[in-house]
Amino acid sequence: MFELIPQGFYYDFLKRRHLFANISWAAAAISLILFFVKGPNWSIDFTGGTEVEVTFDKPTPIEDVRHALAPAGVGDDAIQSIGAAGENRFLFRMQGESSAKPEDVKAAEDALRASFPDIQSVPDEQVGTRLVVSWPAPADGSVSTRTVKDFEKAVAALPGVSVQSSPEDNTVYVRLPGLAEQIRGALEDSLSGQGVHIDRTDSVGPKVGGSLRVAGLISLGATMLILLIYVGLRFDFTFAPGAILCLFHDSTILIGIWVLTQQEFGLSMISALLTLLGYSINDTIVVYDRIRENMQRYRASDFPKLINDSINQTLSRTIITSGATMLSMVPFLFIGGPVLRQFAEAMLIGIIVGTYSSVYVAAPLTIVLRENRHFFERFIGRKG
Repeated sequence: MFELIPQGFYYDFLKRRHLFANISWAAAAISLILFFVKGPNWSIDFTGGTEVEVTFDKPTPIEDVRHALAPAGVGDDAIQSIGAAGENRFLFRMQGESSAKPEDVKAAEDALRASFPDIQSVPDEQVGTRLVVSWPAPADGSVSTRTVKDFEKAVAALPGVSVQSSPEDNTVYVRLPGLAEQIRGALEDSLSGQGVHIDRTDSVGPKVGGSLRVAGLISLGATMLILLIYVGLRFDFTFAPGAILCLFHDSTILIGIWVLTQQEFGLSMISALLTLLGYSINDTIVVYDRIRENMQRYRASDFPKLINDSINQTLSRTIITSGATMLSMVPFLFIGGPVLRQFAEAMLIGIIVGTYSSVYVAAPLTIVLRENRHFFERFIGRKG
């Protein structure tokens, strides 16, 4: 019968634990420095901006596309060809830009006030640009007779401007064409003969992007806190800190790799980090469970040897689990598209780092904590 790990196989994982410990924490420190000094390449999910994906029916040189979008203020570096050769697909990506032009906002406000001098308008930049237009209620307390159609007539001469009703009394929303609409119009005007198809449009306002970034970081912190409580309830003081430091190690190094390579840091990266935390803690707990079982079974005085025995006993399970999880990511890597590809890349790196940390970070830390448990017990006020 085939055995992944032959019987009798034994490797001294802890022989060079001090060397690996220094490498691990040096890598974590460098990752933190990169994060705060160089900074991540935030995606439009977190900074706000606009992405437009376009396909042409006929072969279209990228120079023609750049020339067509120059009047819309789209820089050459924001335009890139994507997909296989001959697909005629392009991606336009502008960070921090999704709003209407200031002159378009002023023109809309002037047109509205020309028909309704008593209105108040407040720009709302959450997604694109819209004006929240309100007016005072009639003095006699009656219901206002102004309708959406009345405001549509006032802005009828402005291209791309639409009016929507509001749940609030005496209020309507006037939506202005943002950068995505400007790109669409510029392409249709200049390259209509090429057969323009807008495949995808994503716009995120700067306020929403900032909120998503804060929410993503909070979710990571909350997840680590919940896992700390879980491990603390399941294991004693000898184990819990090692598991949490292991999670910090894994997430920090993965973030450092992403910052170093300047890959986009967006919602898919947050998803990969949260998934990695769950995977890593599961792998660590398997090793910890075996260590605890061996402690109860053998009461060995040589604790490092007991740790080494436990790692070797779970090695087959660790390799099979990590290998199967990595294989499940391979299809996403090649046929999953840009978003799933980034998730798969992060998971593949994270699985390697997480498996390594379960063996060379979490397990050796139990030795340090056990050897110094009396000091820590006195530090937290327990009897030593």
